[in-house]
Amino acid sequence: MGAIAGFVVSVAALAGSVPPPVPPEPPPAGAVTGSQHGAPARKRPTYVFPFADHTVTWDDWHAGYPAADVHGCDVDILAPTTGIVTSVREVDTWDPEADEIGTRGGLTVTIVGRDTVRYYFAHLARVLVEPGQRVLAGEAIGVSGATGNARRSVCHTHFGISRPCVDHETELLRGEIRPWRFLDAWRRGEQASPRWLKNRKLRLFPDACDQAAAAYRELRSSRAP
Repeated sequence: MGAIAGFVVSVAALAGSVPPPVPPEPPPAGAVTGSQHGAPARKRPTYVFPFADHTVTWDDWHAGYPAADVHGCDVDILAPTTGIVTSVREVDTWDPEADEIGTRGGLTVTIVGRDTVRYYFAHLARVLVEPGQRVLAGEAIGVSGATGNARRSVCHTHFGISRPCVDHETELLRGEIRPWRFLDAWRRGEQASPRWLKNRKLRLFPDACDQAAAAYRELRSSRAP
């Protein structure tokens, strides 16, 4: 699952392969700012559970790589943290006969958070945001569904956490960091951040983006007519 030319609009590509600046995050929890009435304003949390229905379920494993298939139909999907929408796919071009890796996610939304972590949602029924849009933690970005190769199974949302990459790739986009502990924490209202794990992956595997992009190009080339 990943971006495919012609159907994914990438902000990084439009900006000459330079990721867009991420807007400042809201003030830290507990900070006080004045409102027009002189009363302190309530602060938005840094992280939120990214599904409006807190009864959705997921398994603590995923075949082949770390990701979560979150089960639930027609559930509003929320931005887990403040950030920028870096790409979307609004047309489901997955063909079961070809089963191209770049189309398996169906309708997708990718966000790079203020925390410099990338969040990927796939198999959506609807996309509610557009590339370059700034979103706040808890803002609706899509609706869960069964697009892409989820048509072969049941309605669910594929959720992946990874480092941002400039070039098209799928290996990292679909999931680099185990997301289950964070989904558990966010559902409990805890402010758990995957940033330290992302930074650890960067230190251990600094060339992972380049390698994943090369593997994607090779796969696309081998399947070309």
